Amino acid sequence: MSVPALLCHYGAFQPLWQQPGLIQAGPAMGTPPSVEALIANLQQRGIDRRAVLLHYSDPFLLRSAPLRGLRQWPGPRLLACGDLHHGSNPIELLAAYLEAEPHDAVLLTFNPALVAEVRKRLRVPVRSLPPTFFRYPSAVPVERPLLQLLHVGSLGPHHPRRRELVAGLQARGRLPFRHASTSSPEEAAALYAQHALVLNVPLNHDLNNRFFEVMAAGVPQVVFGNPGLVGEHRALAERPDVFWASSLDELEDLVLGLFAEPEPLRAIPVAPPPYWELKDLLKAAFAP
Repeated sequence: MSVPALLCHYGAFQPLWQQPGLIQAGPAMGTPPSVEALIANLQQRGIDRRAVLLHYSDPFLLRSAPLRGLRQWPGPRLLACGDLHHGSNPIELLAAYLEAEPHDAVLLTFNPALVAEVRKRLRVPVRSLPPTFFRYPSAVPVERPLLQLLHVGSLGPHHPRRRELVAGLQARGRLPFRHASTSSPEEAAALYAQHALVLNVPLNHDLNNRFFEVMAAGVPQVVFGNPGLVGEHRALAERPDVFWASSLDELEDLVLGLFAEPEPLRAIPVAPPPYWELKDLLKAAFAP
């Protein structure tokens, strides 16, 4: 692809996300969150000002620190929006922001189940192409992984469903179960690789980063939720390394059955996440 893409996001530089043609910029990398500063960033690098703006945001940032001046951007503008399951009226917030700051297309990074609903509110192409531009640490599973169901994640006040499920598993004691917290995706990947099975508890309508983190670590997972979370990407729900449960009883019975025959469980093939090349991602996102 001859025209590069400038990925504007509010986090630190992500080495794993890098691929040919992608430039990262944002306040944590020394570029103020303004269109003028982003254009200046391109000019300093000697890059065509008509580059694609890949603007990564979410309802919290659209409310608290929105990127302004989008009409000044001389090239195509793509908004990659995450976390549409958070906050009050996030879809209305997104629609209002796009009225004020037009983009040419929208990607829902973690909410493929909401594509149809969002399309009704917006006048530009809306798609979900997981895992978009994200990349995750890989790991090599140990030869004899622990026959424990591992859950990694926050149990804070914003995650009552996870907290309730973890507490239920611990109180009932039917499964060998471990809950852990980690400080980085790399630490999580190393922990996944030591276990035979990972529990993933997404939030409402949220196909989360953990879904792909576990795949990248080469470990099967049980998703506590509805397969409809994947939206039109049915192949993700039907992978041999992804199991689904919607109740505590169903989860326990499923895991006990898998642990009863550990060799077939260890033999399940775990393909890497279906990563996108940048040129293909942009072509699909901007299609009419």
